[in-house]
Amino acid sequence: MVDQHKGKPDGIEMGLLFGGIALVLVAYLLPAVTFGAPRSGSVHGLSIFSKLPLMSAIAFIGMAAAVATRYMPSLEKFAEQAAVVAILLVLAPALIGFMMALDPWTGLRQTMLKTANARTVMVNPSFAYIPLFAGATMMAFSLRRRMRRSAEAAVAA
Repeated sequence: MVDQHKGKPDGIEMGLLFGGIALVLVAYLLPAVTFGAPRSGSVHGLSIFSKLPLMSAIAFIGMAAAVATRYMPSLEKFAEQAAVVAILLVLAPALIGFMMALDPWTGLRQTMLKTANARTVMVNPSFAYIPLFAGATMMAFSLRRRMRRSAEAAVAA
């Protein structure tokens, strides 16, 4: 079995990857869940990173691995797998965290009740999910461009 050299990533591919990572980082720091007492005027927010710091750190490692596979020739053969894993790791904490905020039996819900100083809280998603999904989409387009370029290189060879 012969490994094919897929070539260095082009500027568009890297721009999409780094732009997607930047949007994801912004989304992880913005309040992803807003909550407050139903009749109170106060609104509190929790970011993805503050809700699930360990899962967020794993997602950051996944994004770093996706970038490392583009620059290190020894890891280049894992670029596609690293990009797919990074995209999944980026989306998992956001979706799991929102579901934890809705579930009344989690510790996150109890923290929200204490913060709002109420018996019940109204939980709403925030605008942080827009840059999160935009960033994941940009990372997916970077992967798509890489796979298309590698397929064109295989046909030309």
